[in-house]
Amino acid sequence: MIISTPPVALRYALRHIYGASIFCMALMLCQLLIATNTHATNTWAAAASATSYSIVLASAPGKNLKWAPEKSHLFKGRTIYVERTMIKNAPWERLYLGFFDSRKQAASPLKKIQQIYPGAWIQQSPTKNTTVLVRPGTSDTRIKTALQTNTSSLTKKQLSDKQLDSLMQRARQDFKNKRYSSAIRYLIALLSAGEHQHSRDALELLGLARQRKGQKSHAVDAYEKYLARYPDGDTSDRVRQRLAGLLTAASTPDKVRMSTVEDRREFTSYGSLAQFYRSNTTAIDNAGSTTTQQQLTTFLDLTTQQRTTNFDHRYQFTADHNVDFIDSSDDSEFRFVETYYEISDRKTGTSGRIGRQPLRIGGTLRRFDGLSAGYQFTPEMRLNIVAGLPIDIDNKSSFNKHKTFYGLTYEIGTLFDHWDINLFYFDQQVDGLTDRNSAGTEVRYRDKTKSLFGMIDYDIFYDEVNIFQLNASILLEHGRTAYMNAFLHKTPLLSTSNALIGRQERTIEELKTVLNIEQIYQLARDRTTDSQTVTLGGSQPLSKKYQVTADITFARVGDTIASGGVPATTATDTDYFISTQLVGNSLLRKYDTGVLGLRYYSTTLSDTTSLIVNARFPVTRHWRINPRLQFNIRKSSDGRSQKKLRAIFKTDYRYLNKARFDLELGYDEISEDNNGQSLDINNLFFMLGYRWDF
Repeated sequence: MIISTPPVALRYALRHIYGASIFCMALMLCQLLIATNTHATNTWAAAASATSYSIVLASAPGKNLKWAPEKSHLFKGRTIYVERTMIKNAPWERLYLGFFDSRKQAASPLKKIQQIYPGAWIQQSPTKNTTVLVRPGTSDTRIKTALQTNTSSLTKKQLSDKQLDSLMQRARQDFKNKRYSSAIRYLIALLSAGEHQHSRDALELLGLARQRKGQKSHAVDAYEKYLARYPDGDTSDRVRQRLAGLLTAASTPDKVRMSTVEDRREFTSYGSLAQFYRSNTTAIDNAGSTTTQQQLTTFLDLTTQQRTTNFDHRYQFTADHNVDFIDSSDDSEFRFVETYYEISDRKTGTSGRIGRQPLRIGGTLRRFDGLSAGYQFTPEMRLNIVAGLPIDIDNKSSFNKHKTFYGLTYEIGTLFDHWDINLFYFDQQVDGLTDRNSAGTEVRYRDKTKSLFGMIDYDIFYDEVNIFQLNASILLEHGRTAYMNAFLHKTPLLSTSNALIGRQERTIEELKTVLNIEQIYQLARDRTTDSQTVTLGGSQPLSKKYQVTADITFARVGDTIASGGVPATTATDTDYFISTQLVGNSLLRKYDTGVLGLRYYSTTLSDTTSLIVNARFPVTRHWRINPRLQFNIRKSSDGRSQKKLRAIFKTDYRYLNKARFDLELGYDEISEDNNGQSLDINNLFFMLGYRWDF
C-alpha cells in the first residue's frame, strides 16, 4: 500500500487558498455567520444563552438576601433576577437586569442606569450558577420556569447502558488526561440522562473536574448536590472532605450592603514536586555486567493565581533537572519548561502573557520565549497573536540567538452546535532567511456518537503541504466503536533549518559563508521527505465484562537525494502493524482489569510477533499493582533472529490524595542468533519515585 502526496495541481491551489486575502475574507465571513446565527431567535432560550447580556446593578456578600430593586421606567419590560455565586469561598449575590441581545444594546441605557446604581456594568448573562427570579419581564413568559433551576443545554434523553458506559469511560479518560472541559461536557450529559448506574460516580467526578479547572463555586454546588442525594458511604466522606476544603462558613449580614465593586484579592497557589530515580544494568553472556543508566530526574511545577475585581493574574514556573551519575563530564542538566506571567480581563476575556510558554500553531506543540495576547471579539470568536524566540535543543535554559517568529490564530466558537474552526498563520526567520511561512486551519466536529478532527498546514514559501491530518471516530449500536486516523506530513517538517542535517556547520549563518541562499533552500528540500501513516480500528463489547479491540496501521517514509556532501536515504516499503486485544474488567475483584494482546509488525528491516499479558489490580482504594509479561519473536531481513521475554511489576500507592509513590521492577531475557552464533543478554531495570501535589 502506497499513499501518494497531493498532486502539483492541489499544492498550487492550496497556495492561493491560503493567501493573505482569502485569510482575511474567511475571518469576515465567519463573523457574519455567527452574527446571523446569534440573532436568529428571540426566545427565552436565546436570552438565557451565553450570547445574551445583562447589566449587573449591584452585588453584596451573603445568601438568600432580600433584594428590593429600585423602580424606574428604564426597567420596564425587563427581567430582574439574582445570581448566587462564590467569592473567596464566601457566598455572594448579584442583582441583574436582563436580557439584551448584544453588548451594544445593553450599553444604550447604561449611563442612565448608573445614575440609579453607580458603577453598574455589563457582562454576559450567567448560565451556570444558580439564578432566582425577582421581577419577570412582561415579554418573557417562560423566564420564571427557566430561572428556578440551573439546567444543562442538553435535553434529557433515554440512553442505553452501552452509551452510558461509553460516556463515563470518555469522561474518565479526559479527566485523567487533564482535559477537564471535555470531561465536564460528558459528565453533564450523563447527569442529564436521569438516575442510572453511573450517576453517583459522575456527580462526584463533575465536582472534582470543576475543582481542578478552578471553578470553585460550581464544584461546591456539585458536592452539595452529591451529599444531598448520597449522604452515606465512604465516597460521601471523601466528598465532605473536599467540600470542607473549598467552603468556609460565612454569616449572612443583617443588612444588605449595596455595592457595585467587589473587593476581590484572592491568592491561590498549587503545584507538584516529583522525583524519579532510574537504573539499568546489562549483562552479556559471561562478560560481566555494566550499568547503562543511573539517573535522577526532578520535576517542579508551581502556579500562583491572583483574582481581583477586574483581572486574573497567573504566575507559572515549571522546570526539571536531570542528574546523570554515570557520565561525569555532563552530570547535570537544568531546563526551564515554562516560566511566564499572564493577566486576563475578567469581563472581556482579553489576556496577555510574557515569558517561556507553550506554542501550538500548525499542528505541532512547541515552546517559545516571548509575548502572546488574545482579544475576545465575541463569546465565540477570539484572536490570538504571538511573537518571540522558539525553543530549540541547544537553548533549554537560554535564549535562541538565531530564530525569531510571529503568528496568529483566529478561534471560531461552536457553529451549528457541533463545529469548531481555527485559522492560523505562522512566519519564522532563521539568520535572516525564511525558515517557515505557513497558514492553515483546524476543524472539529463532535456530537454524542461522532467526532471528527481535520487539520492542514500549508507552507506558502516552499509551496508544499507540510501536514495533513484527519481523525474520525463513531459510536455504533450495542457499544461498538470504529475510528480512523490519517497523518501525512513532511519528515522532518519542511524548514530552511533542515539544510544543516548531515553538515558540519552548526548554524545557517555559518552555512551562508560557503553556500548561496538558493543552494541553502534547495538543501532544505533535499533533506526533507514525505511520511504517511494511516490507522483503522474499532472495538466490540462481548459482554458486560469483556470487549475486544483491533487496529491495523500502515506507514511509509520516502527517500531523500544525495546533495551537499550528504548521502541519500532510501525509502521504506509500506510497513504495517496489526494489534488486537481482549480486555476484561472486574474479573477477580471489583475494578480490576486484564488484557491479553497479540501484535504483529512487518517492517522493511524485520518482522515481529508479540504476545502480551497485562493486569491491574486494586489491592485497596489507594494501592494498585500492575504485573505485565511480554514475549517477542523478531526475524530480521539479514538472517538474524531474536527472542525476548520481558517481565515487569509496577505498583503505586496514593496517600491522602496528596502524594503518590511509584515502583517499577523489570527484567529482560534476550536470546539472539546471528547466522549460527548465539548471544544471551539480560537487563535488570527499576524505577522508584514519588509525586507530591500541594
